[in-house]
Amino acid sequence: MTEDKLNNSNGINVATTVSPNDTATSIQTQSPRNYRNGYKKQTSILEPVYKLVGIDDEPTAKELGTLILLGLVVILFIISVTGFVIMWFTEVYDSQYTSKLILSNGSIAAQYWADPPVSPHLKVHIFNYTNIDDYLNGRADKIHVDDLGPYTYNEHCTKKNVVFNTNFTVTYKDHRDYTFLPDFSNGFEWDKIVTPNVPLITAAYKVKSMSYFEKTIKITAIRSASRSPFHAKSAAEILWGYADEIIKLKNMFGSSSRNTFGMLMTRNGTSPDTFQIKTGEDGLQNLAVIQQFNGLTKLNYWRTNECNRIDGTDGSQFPPHLMENKERLHVFLPAFCRKIPLEFDEEIDIFHTFAKAWRYRTPLNVLSYDDDNSANQCYCSLGKCPLSGVFDGTLCYDDAPIFPSFPHFFSGDPKLYEKFEGIKPQKELHQTFADIHPRLAFPIGGASRIQINIQLHKQDLLDRELKRMDEGIILPILWLEITQGELNEELQTLIFHSTFSANAIQYALKYGTLLICVTTLALLVAGVYYLGKFREKNLKRRNLTVSNNEMKSLKKRKTNDTINTEIPLSI
Repeated sequence: MTEDKLNNSNGINVATTVSPNDTATSIQTQSPRNYRNGYKKQTSILEPVYKLVGIDDEPTAKELGTLILLGLVVILFIISVTGFVIMWFTEVYDSQYTSKLILSNGSIAAQYWADPPVSPHLKVHIFNYTNIDDYLNGRADKIHVDDLGPYTYNEHCTKKNVVFNTNFTVTYKDHRDYTFLPDFSNGFEWDKIVTPNVPLITAAYKVKSMSYFEKTIKITAIRSASRSPFHAKSAAEILWGYADEIIKLKNMFGSSSRNTFGMLMTRNGTSPDTFQIKTGEDGLQNLAVIQQFNGLTKLNYWRTNECNRIDGTDGSQFPPHLMENKERLHVFLPAFCRKIPLEFDEEIDIFHTFAKAWRYRTPLNVLSYDDDNSANQCYCSLGKCPLSGVFDGTLCYDDAPIFPSFPHFFSGDPKLYEKFEGIKPQKELHQTFADIHPRLAFPIGGASRIQINIQLHKQDLLDRELKRMDEGIILPILWLEITQGELNEELQTLIFHSTFSANAIQYALKYGTLLICVTTLALLVAGVYYLGKFREKNLKRRNLTVSNNEMKSLKKRKTNDTINTEIPLSI
């Protein structure tokens, strides 16, 4: 205790005491977080965190470790939530795969597209009219046809005259080469088959609109060239061409340098048709969509703009986004001069593995014209619709009365084949379907099937020879089936990994981010609860310390006051 002697006016010495505790108490009134050993402490960037959890002084190692661990959990939670949103609610993952499908000049996708490592099989079935003479002479009640074949060919299709344009399109022609495969065929190319005489029946249709004088001249010329409405030709001649006298009559068919006719002549070699499709560089939603066909942005055959649209694909690739919700797909078929829809049917296994493909089929009413599919009425020539099940392609077959259908008139009106024996439509054999990769959106299997028929217009030219046949009867000629063919091992491996492996990684990421998100959320909840308890404990301890200090301070003040009131007298 320090004593200062003061002289009062009475000469009495009064002893006053200044306690060291008073100085300590004064110093303690300063914030303990700002002073230590009399020096001001630097403010930490973690001050808000310390205050949040109730730490007033420097945290202990345990407290600091807890805070660091909790911070890492918060960071991991944010990352997992971001991954969860990306994997569950966006298409970022799929886009990493589908972006490789873009047909940019020089890309691997463009190389595969221009020269596919796949050789489809073209299977041709030809209808053999076995009793046509007996029927025409009244010795048979119905026309009997045998479905001969298939005559199977290996098809190698490449793209020719390829030009990449500046508007994200590519222009090309298809070039096809065919090789007969006897081991996959049920017959030989030299088989003799009785079929309708297509050039003669076409000529009979064309002369009906001529004047009497012109018609008389043309009929005389045609009869001198060919008189039989049915003839026997080999399978190879029917498909790839034979010398025909009617074709030589150039005045009938216009200027032409060819003298041969075959049902698939224009299919072998470079196609006369030119396509322009989107490359996908301006958006995958446009990938492979046809922009022009033979220089036209829309057809001019049909009565409405909707029916003249050609905005489908050629069937070798589809925009990947259409697969997300299993939307309807459209394929433009030059043989039909229109686009044909495909609708999702079922999910199937491929390559005998867990990898999946989606099977699409043509709707059963795709060639209907009644109330079941009234939208098709715009395809009816001059407003007159054929029976459901066939398509009037006269306008797009150079005015030849060609009526395509599905094989054996599948899904068509039974009246189409009531005059025939041997026509037996079956779904599994005659309906078109495509097995499409759900992520890459291109066919990896399926069968495209189409039948070529011709409508009979007897007129003056064939009235005597075909007197027993009904005017306008549809005569089946042949039908085609194009299958995927054998996929090489490299392509199978690529498809397998882009399905099974990619799906496995995708599911791992989706459910992994979900699991981490839930786990870190649980840890955060536990951490917040722990911090709450820790803060509550710290606050209680701090309040108790403050209370104890205040009590001690009060007691010391009382003691000091008692001491200070003592007045020693000096005599």
